[in-house]
Amino acid sequence: MAKHNKHEEPRIIRLEDYRKPPEDEPQTDTGAAAVIEYEDGEEAEEPQKEKPSVPKAVPKAVYQVAVILLVLVVGLAVWMNRTHLNPDYIRSWLKLQVTGAEIGDGFPVQITGSEVSESNFLSQGSRAVVLSDTALSILNSTGREDFSLRHSLNRPVLKAAENRYLLFNSGSTGYLTLSGPDVAVSAVEDRDILTGAIAQNGRYALAVQGSSGASDLNVYQKDGTLQYHYSLAWDYITAVALNYDGAYGAVCTVRSEKGSLVSKVFIFDFTDPEPIAQYETRENLLLAAYWGESGSIFAVGDTALLMASSSDYEFTETSYQGRQLTAFQLGLGKAFLSISAYEHAGASTLFVYAPGQEEPLRIEVEKRIEAVSAYGGTVGLLLGDEAVFYDYSTGKELGRAQAGGDAKTLALYSESGAYVLGVSEVRAVHIG
Repeated sequence: MAKHNKHEEPRIIRLEDYRKPPEDEPQTDTGAAAVIEYEDGEEAEEPQKEKPSVPKAVPKAVYQVAVILLVLVVGLAVWMNRTHLNPDYIRSWLKLQVTGAEIGDGFPVQITGSEVSESNFLSQGSRAVVLSDTALSILNSTGREDFSLRHSLNRPVLKAAENRYLLFNSGSTGYLTLSGPDVAVSAVEDRDILTGAIAQNGRYALAVQGSSGASDLNVYQKDGTLQYHYSLAWDYITAVALNYDGAYGAVCTVRSEKGSLVSKVFIFDFTDPEPIAQYETRENLLLAAYWGESGSIFAVGDTALLMASSSDYEFTETSYQGRQLTAFQLGLGKAFLSISAYEHAGASTLFVYAPGQEEPLRIEVEKRIEAVSAYGGTVGLLLGDEAVFYDYSTGKELGRAQAGGDAKTLALYSESGAYVLGVSEVRAVHIG
């Protein structure tokens, strides 16, 4: 070990000794890194600075997969909501986002007018749609009247598809169509209207008394321009259904033949002058028709249900076996039918028919089913003064709510809530 004189002055290290000399001074390249000498003679090298780590680049394939997934998600969202992507619906949605939903005083809400038919009471989204003898009213979930339209129809009938509405005077000539809150068409037919239907894009059809035969079918564009006309010489139209874009239709008719009741379902392509398919049923008055988005076609009769698919238009007929039809709803691509062996009271059975099912789902209830409504995966039944909710895929009861002793019908607005039509008011009931 090196020896040091105790009187030796400590060495002073000046930073100036290690700074770069001016350019005009000679530089000496020692070929070695600068070192600091300590009193014990040891040397320590100046620590080397670590190079900053460079993040690895994301592979290009990852970006490509992400873009493809995003396109698929957006495409699926557009496809699932394609029926809503029209200017009227978008305008209504934007207005709601800007102004917000106005708050009402809650339910019950008094009916505008003196009478509402059960068939003129329904729900669209979270709203109740009520057509009375004097006005069409739309109530939001807080009980506020979002829309009201006075009319002069003495026998009003309401047909709906999404936010499109058709109102006509049964047995008379006047009618109008609405897109949301806006009146699209207000007109009169030449002859009395028998029934009608409207599609999600605003096209509509009216069955009227025939000019030279029994009845006529008139199909219109959403602006009221006549698109299609067909005359039936011997058959009276009892029900009409349009597919989602109004390009096809199912028309139910009835006639008398040698004392026997003969009903038919005609399938129309409104670019073809003649029906493209038809089916005949006897002693079965057809009351309503439905054309689902999946292509399922139903016609409800008083003694049997008719079912077909738009892939082949081959109808099958399911008899009620002499039991009575008490209530039904057509929607969600299905038919919900209540059948009872009793004429006025007693137990009932709810049948849920869907395309492709070998057997319908059965739900046995202890009372007479007076009304049926479905939403999502839930079906609601009006049993006297009770609203009873079921999971229609399993038949499991989900809950019960008091509907009121004067309840006439119900319309589900969620899987746990329903609007109830009373004699003079609309109520809201919930389970859970």
